[in-house]
Amino acid sequence: MTLIIAYILAILMGFILGLLGAGGAILTIPILVYLVGMNPMDAITSSLFVVCLTSLSAGLNYIRIKKINARAIFLFGIPSVITIWCTRRYLLPLIPDPVLKTDTILIEKSTFLLVLFALLIFTSAFKMIQASSSAILPNNQKKSIAPFILNGLLLGVITGLLGAGGGFLIVPALVLILNLDFKTAAGTSLLIIAINTGVGLLSDFKLLQHLDWNFIFIFTGIAILSSFIGAAVSGSISSSKLKPVFGYFLLIVASYILIKELIF
Repeated sequence: MTLIIAYILAILMGFILGLLGAGGAILTIPILVYLVGMNPMDAITSSLFVVCLTSLSAGLNYIRIKKINARAIFLFGIPSVITIWCTRRYLLPLIPDPVLKTDTILIEKSTFLLVLFALLIFTSAFKMIQASSSAILPNNQKKSIAPFILNGLLLGVITGLLGAGGGFLIVPALVLILNLDFKTAAGTSLLIIAINTGVGLLSDFKLLQHLDWNFIFIFTGIAILSSFIGAAVSGSISSSKLKPVFGYFLLIVASYILIKELIF
């Protein structure tokens, strides 16, 4: 029964990823940890695989309708790929487990990473909600690319540590810094996510050896099919409506993670 629920939620995950260009790992990691019962480190690695293939599949539809920004892929991709590789190879193994242990406090590595994940989602959610209620700058206004490159570097660290493709950071950055419309931001985000999660997988093959591949392949296949539907539906929904929906969706997921990790 648990696996059936997980597969049903895979439909939701793929649909949201295809629709919004984000949300793959935001849903996948909680499903794998809290429902399937994977330990967080295996869930992070599994998420990289699931999100990589699902994002690439959904991104094909955005390529077809020409809702992709190649410049953004280049600016985001190079800095993030570098930091993903370094994070997975060097930084992640350096984090102790437990992170903190005293007579009264115990913070495990898995809890630390999940809480960090939730806090980052909160930050991104508030940015998107604020952006949806503020005026959009003209498309021809020039902006510095430095913040964009810095976002790419940060994204790489997040993907390396948390197994998140980073759409919850990519989409706001594309909208707020490069001033792309939401649908182009979503399509571009999907391809950046596919690249980043692919690099994350390649950075350490050892973590792939003991995963439940039968379950992962089925989960991924379901998510890919539903991502096609999400990408197709996005064409009939205005960008101005998608932005606040995305922001409030992030708030709900982040709240759930914090409640599970800090209260229950």
